[in-house]
Amino acid sequence: MQEVSRQQVMDSLKAAGISRGDGLLVHSALQFLGRPSDGVGMYLEALDEVIRFFNSEGRVAVPTFNFSFARGQDYNPATAPSIGMGAFSELVRLDPRSHRTTHPMQSFALIGARAEELASLDTPSAFDDGSAVDKMLEMDDKLLLLGANIQAVSALHYSEQRTGVPYRYWKDFHGNILRNGEWQPVCYRMYVRDMQIDAKLEIFEIESVMKQRGLWREVPLNYGKIATCRLRDFVDITTELLKADPWRFVTNKPEEAG
Repeated sequence: MQEVSRQQVMDSLKAAGISRGDGLLVHSALQFLGRPSDGVGMYLEALDEVIRFFNSEGRVAVPTFNFSFARGQDYNPATAPSIGMGAFSELVRLDPRSHRTTHPMQSFALIGARAEELASLDTPSAFDDGSAVDKMLEMDDKLLLLGANIQAVSALHYSEQRTGVPYRYWKDFHGNILRNGEWQPVCYRMYVRDMQIDAKLEIFEIESVMKQRGLWREVPLNYGKIATCRLRDFVDITTELLKADPWRFVTNKPEEAG
């Protein structure tokens, strides 16, 4: 496997339009960028060199989802690992400077400018008005894909929730969360998949539309790419496409859906 250096990552980030002070929602699949020459931590170092989040000028946010709470397990936000989110998300979650949102299933870990403030926003759904994601949109953060493709982007759920897609429905989840050293009963919600439909989604059209409109930038790096756009552009276009056809991204649309 080819190596990738901190300088290569820095150069690619800058070429993709990332700059000092940016707020970034990052999804990653680092294996496609090569073997990091100085370990996975060099990605944090490279990002800090470019946006300066350790000085609270920029900000990095990553998904740290864990669905054990939905299966009846108590949730400790300080120790629950992210599941299936990749090595970079765990790196950020475990950093002593990071702050994590409270949602027990769809949390985000953040480092940098206003990270503590964003992590304190506690809403029933992780994509509600007033949530950390909603605030990142308001602050005009960018979406950054480190090796991951657009299929990984969690902000899809923001648009699915806003447009009321028919292959999901609201479900409440009850359990216990460790807060301030005490276990407390809580109720959170998710717009969950309807397993009778079991929708299979492909959202590459969103990327195609953004490219057509000049809203998408990407830089090849070894076996993958570093790509970026405004988070608001991703949400706006996704919402536009879903309003035109709520089944648009579903590859196994039921016959009765027309």
